[in-house]
Amino acid sequence: MAANKFWKKKELSSLEQQVGAALTQIEATITEVKNLKLSSVVDFTAKINAKKQVYLVFIPYPCLTIYNKISQKLLPELEKRVKATILVAAKRTIESKWVKNHRSQTRPNSRTLTSVYNELLEDLISPSVILGRRTRVRVDGTKFYRIFLDESDQKDLESRLDSIKDVYKVLTTRDLEFEFRRDDTFYQKKGAKKVAKK
Repeated sequence: MAANKFWKKKELSSLEQQVGAALTQIEATITEVKNLKLSSVVDFTAKINAKKQVYLVFIPYPCLTIYNKISQKLLPELEKRVKATILVAAKRTIESKWVKNHRSQTRPNSRTLTSVYNELLEDLISPSVILGRRTRVRVDGTKFYRIFLDESDQKDLESRLDSIKDVYKVLTTRDLEFEFRRDDTFYQKKGAKKVAKK
């Protein structure tokens, strides 16, 4: 049954079977999970020296809209069943601008390194929204990125921020610092239903 939850993958690791089985159980309560497929599951616990288990779940890019709609319900349920911190990100590819099949071919902006790294961060902190980004340079010349998040999401995100920071560092070699601030601009959460104007 767990194999049905994975996109174009037949041989599953024990971790992938565990996550796939948990998703099939959740299908009974959240019906939208039926359309959600996974690409792979990676255990980051040893790589980031975390006290609690940290798993990064990759999903195919077309399934991202489905995930964004149900992320607020799905993540707590999945973490409860797997007993680990679950981070979800879409599988994206970075293309070199020098590799071309034809002279006139241009690389889409969504396949650039900067774009993929920015989108990866947005996936990891979902369903919260990034209010601002700043690039800072320390006295010794090393860079870090200060990310501003919405104050209203602080309770949900605070326990996960260290895992997000460490996993992002392993994947991209970028240092992050998070700050919460109040923002008066209205941002709609990913997957939230739009309210019709009267």
